[in-house]
Amino acid sequence: MGDRVFEKLADPKWLKRSPAFIFAADALVAYGMTGIGTEPSPKPHYRTRPEYLAMMREVMADGAIDGLLMTPADAEVLAFDEKLFDDSPVTPVVRMNAETHIWSPRHGKYRQQYSRPFKTVLTAEAGRYCTEAMQCARDCKIKLGLYSVTLNNDAEADARTTGEFLDFAWECGNTPDFHYFLEVFLPNMQQPGMDSKEQGEYIADNIVRLMSYLRSHQRPAFIKTVYTSADTWRALCDFDPTLVIGALGGTRVNARTSMQLAHDVTEHGGQVILFGRAVFQEDDPRMVARAIRSVLDREQSVDQALSQYQATLRAKG
Repeated sequence: MGDRVFEKLADPKWLKRSPAFIFAADALVAYGMTGIGTEPSPKPHYRTRPEYLAMMREVMADGAIDGLLMTPADAEVLAFDEKLFDDSPVTPVVRMNAETHIWSPRHGKYRQQYSRPFKTVLTAEAGRYCTEAMQCARDCKIKLGLYSVTLNNDAEADARTTGEFLDFAWECGNTPDFHYFLEVFLPNMQQPGMDSKEQGEYIADNIVRLMSYLRSHQRPAFIKTVYTSADTWRALCDFDPTLVIGALGGTRVNARTSMQLAHDVTEHGGQVILFGRAVFQEDDPRMVARAIRSVLDREQSVDQALSQYQATLRAKG
């Protein structure tokens, strides 16, 4: 009944052998109409929402993923209306907040401003979609949410972001049968003199700082952040064995890059990946998810998984 992410987190040996793979299908909170991939027929076009929902159902049914991250609107359709997770091991996940720096509408310029977080679902309504919030959380089987922060090396902006996160974490810690994971982005504003590795170190230190404010019942189930370098990543993963560290996929380059990232993240201590564009912007989302799973489980090398995926695409014509 949609508990595979929780089951893996509770079984360190299983998690190490088969890292958790969550399909981050919540792109509508950022991109609007043009950012959720394309379909080739009847002529090439941006996906519609019904087509996007259909793609989510297909990827989920294939068995390669452990969790599906959705917007509140899509969670209502799939988890509540369709009860899609009732007979599936895949864990439904809902986005609990968003940030202005991920807003990417056409002609928008939010990315050039300090990011501000805002709620998308009230904690007590995490399972929502009926009158009694916690009862519906149980009915919908939605027990896991995402909270996101961006820290920009600016005292005023970062104090506001930190305070809002801590309010959420403390509230979530007092909400029975609901859990969250924390997404920590790199700064969205320019950091003069700070290269990618140094930004990774800045974020690693801030993750440790944020966790020091929280008691165990208030902590996230795991942390999702950016993989910047092997050394920085390994140091973060090794620092506190009680923290499970995972990586976001970020901007898609090509299938090889996505598979290599999945390999490197888990080779150097990461235990969770959350890939969105690396899946839904591919020509065959279902098959690329299967290929990424084979890399995570070390059933295939990156080259083998890529070769098999490309052969599948050629066979489709």
